[in-house]
Amino acid sequence: MKAAVYSRFSTDRQNESSIADQVRVCAEYAERQRWQVVECFEDQGISGAALGNRPGVLRLQDAAFARRVDAILVTDLSRLSRSQGDLSKMIDRLVAKGVRVVGVQDGYDSARRGHKLQAGLSGIIGEAFREMVKDRTYAALESRARGKRATGGRAYGYRDGKVDKGEAYIVREIFGRFADGASCRTIAADLNARRILSPGATWKRTERRATGWMGSGIRVIVRNERYRGVVHWNASEWRKDPDTGKRKRIMRPRSEWISYVDESLRIVSDELWERAQRRTRPAKDEARLRTGGKPKYLLSGLLRCDVCDAHYTITDAVSYGCSSYHDGHACSNSIRVRRDRVERVLLGPIRDDLLAPERVARMVKEMEDHYRELVQASQARAAEAPRELLELAARIERLRERLQHGDPDMTADELQAAIDRAEEKRRELQELQGGAGLPDKALAILPRAAELYRRQVALGLDGHPDAILKARLFLREWFGGKIRLEPLPDGGLMAHWNQNVGALCKGLGSCGSGGRIL
Repeated sequence: MKAAVYSRFSTDRQNESSIADQVRVCAEYAERQRWQVVECFEDQGISGAALGNRPGVLRLQDAAFARRVDAILVTDLSRLSRSQGDLSKMIDRLVAKGVRVVGVQDGYDSARRGHKLQAGLSGIIGEAFREMVKDRTYAALESRARGKRATGGRAYGYRDGKVDKGEAYIVREIFGRFADGASCRTIAADLNARRILSPGATWKRTERRATGWMGSGIRVIVRNERYRGVVHWNASEWRKDPDTGKRKRIMRPRSEWISYVDESLRIVSDELWERAQRRTRPAKDEARLRTGGKPKYLLSGLLRCDVCDAHYTITDAVSYGCSSYHDGHACSNSIRVRRDRVERVLLGPIRDDLLAPERVARMVKEMEDHYRELVQASQARAAEAPRELLELAARIERLRERLQHGDPDMTADELQAAIDRAEEKRRELQELQGGAGLPDKALAILPRAAELYRRQVALGLDGHPDAILKARLFLREWFGGKIRLEPLPDGGLMAHWNQNVGALCKGLGSCGSGGRIL
């Protein structure tokens, strides 16, 4: 039997040795079972809360769905996921594909009876453990903040909770130049040209990305009150998307902040701070921070620079460009591409596939079958409407009597709410009985099913505001999460992505794909 080993650690208190230990334990088990370990997958320093942000587990699923392996070995199920929903769903998919899942140390085996119960319990325990750690960490940090002690977090100009003299000099230079009228991009480009290490340049990273100064980083610095000795804790929170694992920063109400003054952290004077603030305006992204932000264009958030892994963003009214290059020359990739061109090249084949005659015919049939089922269900309910109306009338009368004379088990508000719900249900049944329900609407739709399908495809792929969210979700799945844009020596761009075949047809799998777009 061919087996794959998956290992993961999630915090900086663990390291690569824990990966090696997990692989060793699983390999020894495979040897005892006389199985052959043909592939190993890992995720280092990534939480098990979601699947979408773990490249190792995504590659593992691809190998399993392609039947390159017959079994998956983990030390315990929490390595696969600490989410109750994700774990059960993932194991169901693997088992459906004929892939066996074994937890070496917790005794889990998907080939045994009752394995779903064990997986469910493991997911519940893993999720509860994450919440417990989160609550305890928050309580400990809150206690430190109220005691005016350091609560962690990286900030340029400080090291080990104290002012770093070398970086503090750069901070004062940034504030001074900004207060004197220099733009954030100009300051960033100059610091990069002088090879001044940027914030995060020495951080350990699990993926490639720009590490130079950027205009956005300069803006963060000149708005950070810590540089004048004012510390804010609990000003925002990071919320993780349960599907993608990506985090979004959400600002908290000012009333929830814990703030204090610590003069030992001061780097700039009040006079320099005030001069800089006179040039700042409310960040246009603050509203996006409160709402989580919503991309405006179909491919925004999907296009990534192959050199630094930064996002390709709209740099002017019509073109995408590497955000690291255009926000401080932190990347060498200066090639831009028109938005209409990249959308035409990348979305054209999808539009052709979705609107192919055989696909339109299949979708029309599915729509017709669906609406016929709704019609049948609606008609069956209409037949029962007279009896339900009599029962509802009697129930409403009883509730009104209880409201009038008082009831020891329910308050007046609860009784009134129950009456309102019953009245609403009665109106729905009366409309259904009177012929104003679903059947007429559904029957009117059936002859236009093909037209409606083509219209929805056009709305989605043309970026119509009402359809753009659903279209973006589909495109993210189709392109495997991101599209890498590789600059070519002749000034062109080559697009690369991992195409998810399951986005357009039943069944799962992936294949490498790409094409020149410029």
